[in-house]
Amino acid sequence: MATGKPAARAIMVFVLDTSALTDPRLREVFRVQTLDEVVKHIVGLLREARTKLGIEFYTTPTMFSEMKRFLLSNGVQPETIEMLQAWMLVKAPDKLSVRIPAIVMAEYVEDMRRRLMKGLRVAEEAVWKAVREAEKARAVDEKRKQEEFIGPIIRNLREKYREATRRGIVDSLEDFDVVILALELKAVLVTNDEGIKRLAETLGVIVVDPLTFVRMLRSYLEVGVSGRTAS
Repeated sequence: MATGKPAARAIMVFVLDTSALTDPRLREVFRVQTLDEVVKHIVGLLREARTKLGIEFYTTPTMFSEMKRFLLSNGVQPETIEMLQAWMLVKAPDKLSVRIPAIVMAEYVEDMRRRLMKGLRVAEEAVWKAVREAEKARAVDEKRKQEEFIGPIIRNLREKYREATRRGIVDSLEDFDVVILALELKAVLVTNDEGIKRLAETLGVIVVDPLTFVRMLRSYLEVGVSGRTAS
């Protein structure tokens, strides 16, 4: 008969980014009208899952600062944010010990090269179109007409350039930090951001969207699933 100590057990851990709280679909899930109400419902789930099941929730200092700015600017009360912080641990990732495979960085550099070339082509097309439209505006000989011709081109350039160079990649320290923290903690990453999801899955991190996250917590609480699993 084995007489050793019971096997160590690992705590279920989630790492959240801003979209875990701000996904517009959450209002329908919780049947509320405001973001403040959404966050309060999520805080309730975090509190119950932490106290009853031992599940832990994290974010990074950089991501929490982004969360706070966004929430405050979109009607969430400071008291609600304080409640959120009480049940979500804020931890910086250990960037000195977490290792990223060289192949991941090589693919990232190559992807950025392709995106920058695509962005350059978008800019060139916009310049040629602006030249043609400027000729039309000059024929009209009105400054207001020139603005009407050129303004939409500039807006279109900004939109297409952003699409070409930024969509689907990690392009900020906030995004990078939550991926590294999830990798470090072997956590489930909760996000609706395609760039974060793409990098995280490349590194082997489990990713769920905000709606799945809410369904998971509700299911665990309903059946009493422990936040600890056998190692």
